[in-house]
Amino acid sequence: MAKITARKRSDSERPKALRRRGWVPGVVYGPHLESTPIAVEYKALERLVSEITRSTRIELEYDGEKHFVFIKELQRDSITDRFIHVDFYAPEPGQIMSLDVPIRLVGTPAGVKAGGILEHIHEEIPVEGPLEAIPPYIEVDISELGLDEALLVKDLPLPEGLRSLLPEDEAVVNILPPKVLVTEEAAEEEAAEAAEEVPAEGAPAEKEEGES
Repeated sequence: MAKITARKRSDSERPKALRRRGWVPGVVYGPHLESTPIAVEYKALERLVSEITRSTRIELEYDGEKHFVFIKELQRDSITDRFIHVDFYAPEPGQIMSLDVPIRLVGTPAGVKAGGILEHIHEEIPVEGPLEAIPPYIEVDISELGLDEALLVKDLPLPEGLRSLLPEDEAVVNILPPKVLVTEEAAEEEAAEAAEEVPAEGAPAEKEEGES
């Protein structure tokens, strides 16, 4: 499980001054936890963010307290892209939550080896379930997918107690035919249709009504 240490911050500490000293102001809150202003070291937060996904549960420790949290919001400076504020949400044990969980694909599809194109439609999916059941990502092996085949939502190996908020028959991954092949087939079909419309050489043209 990912971990990060913070400290409580007082009302007198100005956010700009904290940032200049290498800290990121933030807040932690939840149904059973009063909103508490905190500060985390910039480098620690940067390292944490590089190791987790949006659905990773984090152990947050400050001033002798420990809480299991998720990053609810992470604000960045619009110019420098540096972190400027972080919100941690601490759910109650067993609380039903809705989160977007990333999809991690494993293996090279057989259809791609045959020249097909992988189309990753949903890189993450919305799920609902108790917080203990929500994984940092959902890993799925797609090596058996062939041309014109798809991985559907119902094919995902969801942990027990977790359900997807997308329709079961919605595609997560498609293996499309090669573009060159599709183009050639379309050209052949167009040529065949054109040939059917042109009368064969020497054949009499069809007479229109009123002609003798």
